Amino acid sequence: MTTPSSNPVEERRERAARDLAAALDRIPFRRAHILILVLVAFGALFDAIEQYNAGLAAPLIARQWSLSNAQVGLLTTLTFAGMAIGSLIAGVTGDRYGRRVTYMYNLALYTVGALLAAFAPDLGWLLVARFVVGIGLGGELNTGLTLVAELMPTRFRGASVATVNIAAGGLGIFASSALAALVLGPLESVLGGPTVAWRWLLGLLAAPAVLVFVYRWFLPESPRYLLVQGRVSDANRVLSGLAANRLRFRGEVTRYLDAAEGERLPRQRIRLAEIFQGRLARNTVVIWVVSAMTFGAQVTITVFMPTVLVARGLDVSTSLAYTTVINIGGLVGAVLASVFGYRFRRRVVLGYGSLVAVVVAVGFGASASLGAVLALGGLLQLMFILLNTTSWVWAPELYPTRVRAFGTGASVTVGLVSASLIPLLAGALVDVAGVVGMFALVGVMYLVMAVAVRFGPETHGVPLER
Repeated sequence: MTTPSSNPVEERRERAARDLAAALDRIPFRRAHILILVLVAFGALFDAIEQYNAGLAAPLIARQWSLSNAQVGLLTTLTFAGMAIGSLIAGVTGDRYGRRVTYMYNLALYTVGALLAAFAPDLGWLLVARFVVGIGLGGELNTGLTLVAELMPTRFRGASVATVNIAAGGLGIFASSALAALVLGPLESVLGGPTVAWRWLLGLLAAPAVLVFVYRWFLPESPRYLLVQGRVSDANRVLSGLAANRLRFRGEVTRYLDAAEGERLPRQRIRLAEIFQGRLARNTVVIWVVSAMTFGAQVTITVFMPTVLVARGLDVSTSLAYTTVINIGGLVGAVLASVFGYRFRRRVVLGYGSLVAVVVAVGFGASASLGAVLALGGLLQLMFILLNTTSWVWAPELYPTRVRAFGTGASVTVGLVSASLIPLLAGALVDVAGVVGMFALVGVMYLVMAVAVRFGPETHGVPLER
């Protein structure tokens, strides 16, 4: 809640913040909002494919360069370590220079990294290239979550952020395995055989990324960020565009906000340490634990799925086909996350969902038949994406506008650090204890998450200003 102030300037600024929230909630959810979601979702789709294509190509790369499971894990580790750094950088630049500008430079970074990876002559080069890819991808994930959360009406905020993850966590993971199955299967000989086809897989994402780079010029800046910076006329223009159902608005600007141009919101000097102080500190600890557990578990299983199936006697092409079928569960989970984000409380979905994930993970790790692997694998992917998406919906809601990009970025960074380290541990467990050890680890992670969720605040249906 907003505390009354005796300072007339601060009162005017606080009133502008309330007016902005009311204006966003009053503007009908129409085509302009949907176009914003589509533009961000396209980037999220390509991001997801780029995140996982190295893991899907890992069996061929490992065979060509004689890599161990631990080295395969290192390939994933460098990608997600880059994402962790990129997310943190994007959190700082997003709060200082804007969400939209940050979005653009991260896209350029991962496009360059994809091309470098495609021409890698050895493992060292490939690791560096994937690190560059990761820096770009991490910034995309953080900024996309923040931008969508700040542009949508309160009623549709959770469903909108979750919908973006339909493209990333659901459709993106499914598309990545389907693309790998196509490029490394029927098209393998056409593309130059197993030693060359994986390079096409790693480099293909550079082409559509250029198109997204053009599309994103149509994305508006967050009016919440603009108001924080004192750019009141620009914020009014964005709101007027949304009200007119246009992204590129040239008409007469309606004055939704009465704050004076150039006046920042009270206490809007960005203090990054603020997320570790007062009531925000508890929010930070909770979302960090949740992000680390759910994202680390999801990435580990997704990356190692083809390797696990190959170890069970399937060839690379067949294992990728099975992985594609399993990833249909992730697509269903992303759709459910969108529905749940609209209808159910965050803590209910995350708390009870993590307990279900424990049971499914243990069952999957102990399954012997391929039928059980397909059924339980699909259900596990469903839970992964449902929980991961809900955590990304929750994160921006835990912080005020002045540090929302950094707070969200920090939580994403923690999740990405987990995603970079857990595959290393999982690879070592597979080498020593087999598949059961890896899935036992995932089960323990979700138990920890279930406990942590109980200490977080409920934010479902609450305006961001509160």
